[in-house]
Amino acid sequence: MEQIKTEIYLMICELYAWLKSMYTASELKIMATGSVFGACFSFAVGGMDAQIWALVGFVIADYVTGIIAAWNTEKISSRIGFKGLFKKLGIFGAIAFAHWLDVAMGISMLRSMALFGFATVEATSLIENIDRMGYGEYIPEFLRTKLVQIREEKGVKL
Repeated sequence: MEQIKTEIYLMICELYAWLKSMYTASELKIMATGSVFGACFSFAVGGMDAQIWALVGFVIADYVTGIIAAWNTEKISSRIGFKGLFKKLGIFGAIAFAHWLDVAMGISMLRSMALFGFATVEATSLIENIDRMGYGEYIPEFLRTKLVQIREEKGVKL
């Protein structure tokens, strides 16, 4: 048993030496921080499965197209951008909450419901941004009608 512990320790030392030869100390700290953050995020939301990756893709696409749309309409604002980022963080907080409710109740339904609900909202927002970017002619008329309805309900003026 002692020999196995020694071999594992030596392997870890070799891995550390190899990493140290490949990266600077600052890069290693950044990698470690990213690894810890990623592990905590994955643990909180119930793992990095296809549903989470799809939502992450929608969130990133929505944020980027939102910035482009704001730029094109000359309504770009850091305050609104930060508000959007906090909204996105809130989405993942709600996903984590739903996941832990599932864990507590011994079910696996609430996380999926939250993921699909938020993905739908993000997809709708993405379509709104595409319309605001000036590509509305590529959006089917029935969707554009619904977008106008949503804007009116929000009190948004273009």
